[in-house]
Amino acid sequence: MLISASFATAQVYTWKGQSGSNNYSDVPLNLKPTNSGVVNIRTRTVTQPTLVQQEAEPGSLADKQKELNDAISAENKKVEEQNKKVDEQNRQQKEENCKIARMNRQFAETARIANREAFIARYDEDVAKFCSN
Repeated sequence: MLISASFATAQVYTWKGQSGSNNYSDVPLNLKPTNSGVVNIRTRTVTQPTLVQQEAEPGSLADKQKELNDAISAENKKVEEQNKKVDEQNRQQKEENCKIARMNRQFAETARIANREAFIARYDEDVAKFCSN
């Protein structure tokens, strides 16, 4: 008696197969209850899933994977474009730093200050740092 009571409370799912036949199972189609109707065993009525939920997941797994790959590819292109912009900005900044380092070096050569040699050495390091390729 207990066994039949447990079967009476179990859910039975139903859906139309590709060939048009009715399928019944204790497991919903693709393990998603929104893909299958639920059979009430006592009243023998079927409660169909809502259409909104079915439309929310169109396409096969391969289609979803392709959409995901396309989205990732588009995001990668955006990142590559941003990287190119940053590289160009860095190149321009390095050129500007090189120009300033050379001007500072030139100023240090003509300056009449007590620690001129220390400034020249410092600006030589800056020229080497910013003007090397």
